[in-house]
Amino acid sequence: MTLSYQRFTTTGKSLMATVLFSWLAGCAAPEVVPPTDEELDLMAGAVLADAVYTETLLSECGGVGPELKNYAQDLRAMWMYSHGDVLAGADAQYSQSLADEVTIYQEQPLALRAVRFKHRHQNRAVAELRLRARGADNQRIVCERRFDELETTLTEKAYLDPASERDAMIHEQLIEAADGPVTLAEVPTIAADVPRDLEPGRSYREIEKRMEGRCPDAALVVIHNTWPHEAYGIYCGEQSQSFVVCEWGECRAP
Repeated sequence: MTLSYQRFTTTGKSLMATVLFSWLAGCAAPEVVPPTDEELDLMAGAVLADAVYTETLLSECGGVGPELKNYAQDLRAMWMYSHGDVLAGADAQYSQSLADEVTIYQEQPLALRAVRFKHRHQNRAVAELRLRARGADNQRIVCERRFDELETTLTEKAYLDPASERDAMIHEQLIEAADGPVTLAEVPTIAADVPRDLEPGRSYREIEKRMEGRCPDAALVVIHNTWPHEAYGIYCGEQSQSFVVCEWGECRAP
């Protein structure tokens, strides 16, 4: 009887230990999964889109008059104070995601998709302001109103859900990915600061004709136009196709 009781007690204790261990394991914190490249790319793109859009608003309206120029400088400093830590990391992540598409042009890295990205968000700000369709007084009124609105939301992180631990982790990893400081005007750095409204050069029409038979919705972006040197980005729909450099009308892929 005593032996049976001892066996039962030992078996019972072992069973209870197993159950307790299983319960504790079930209550343990789940394994933290690092952010994926897709998650990092998504937040990086949102940060850069906001940066390009905001800088375009500030630079466009900052050119209307000296008071607005000073106001723009103050707002630019506010944006950098609130988002500057993640901006450099977002730029580094974006550059890494397009590494296979980068061409070195005039000693600068350039990705055609980044050029189109920057132009798209610049155009969004320009279309919103419509300064070229307004008189001087109306330009000033519109810009003052837009700057006042911007000042109240400038520190908000629209790309970050404050209640999301996952977003906080992605945000922190982007900050850690920074290669060095960048400014609002510089990003994305692999867009090489190509102006959005360059006039086409002499070779533009010839390249356009060649592309018409290959892609029904082909588009050309002027990268550089100082005769005899020209450079163009060729797109088919949303896809960047090729980068073309022309000298004295002779065009080739570099």
